[in-house]
Amino acid sequence: MTSLKSKYFIKKFLRNIRNTRYNLLVDTNKEPRVLLRGYEIHFELKITSDKTKNGQRQQEVSMTGQKYDRCWIYSENLIYQWTKAVKTVLEIFKFRRHSVLFYIDKFPTQNKSIVDFMKSLTPSIESCEFHGKAETDDDVEYFLKNLKVTEFVRFNLKLSDNFMFPQYHYLECLSIDPGNWVTLDQLLRFHGSEIFIHDSPLTNYELNQFLILWMTSQCHQNLSFLLININDPQSLETIFNLPHEMINPNVERIGRLANNDTISLRGDIDIKRNDGMTGTIRFDWRLDKMILKMVVSWID
Repeated sequence: MTSLKSKYFIKKFLRNIRNTRYNLLVDTNKEPRVLLRGYEIHFELKITSDKTKNGQRQQEVSMTGQKYDRCWIYSENLIYQWTKAVKTVLEIFKFRRHSVLFYIDKFPTQNKSIVDFMKSLTPSIESCEFHGKAETDDDVEYFLKNLKVTEFVRFNLKLSDNFMFPQYHYLECLSIDPGNWVTLDQLLRFHGSEIFIHDSPLTNYELNQFLILWMTSQCHQNLSFLLININDPQSLETIFNLPHEMINPNVERIGRLANNDTISLRGDIDIKRNDGMTGTIRFDWRLDKMILKMVVSWID
């Protein structure tokens, strides 16, 4: 960002080394951030309105144990300076993954322009998370209607009961908390390998209908793992008004996720899909809420 000459030499240098593909994470929190992670470089830049932080640099350690530098740049116009930083790294580096943490309540009057800016750089991103307190659904809808997300979506904010998820293509992972807006119809439209839903209004009868449709291969044939809340723990028999088999709780099933990782579950109940796949189900608790977990696997 210091000069065109510096940018030229950095780009020339990076073209001559291997593994020059990086992961980019940007967020629109109180101090908007640009985080770059790759084989040679792990670096975080924050834009701050605090003049005393300008030029500060400190070393951090990631969850994986990798050391990296965190730096601050002062600006009176945080989002403008952030867009400049994002443009710069996109001009210099090649990215294999683009992730966005979208804080809906930090710059509410600029949310749509932020989305327009990102859309001008790329038509799709691999991952996004929504955080904050949303006054309306408009900004989330605008984001999802203008940027295609190809792998991972997380809703970590409350939307209206009438919210409609506008992207029904395949995702590796979909996480919704709270899921007050998730109806049976929307659940059937989701396409993903891993689905996590908390605090949905779905009834036990609707979960029964979902499982029956899964067993007859009418929905979610790519599903590897499901976690969803149970609103009526006293009538679990309603959910299992379908062919099923009680199994030894010590039996461990192992499912394979979209990224080729595995996930294991010691189950209570097996249900069979008409193509031979097995859904192994067990019940657990999240604080005072019962949850259903299901791992899908092939059993010889």
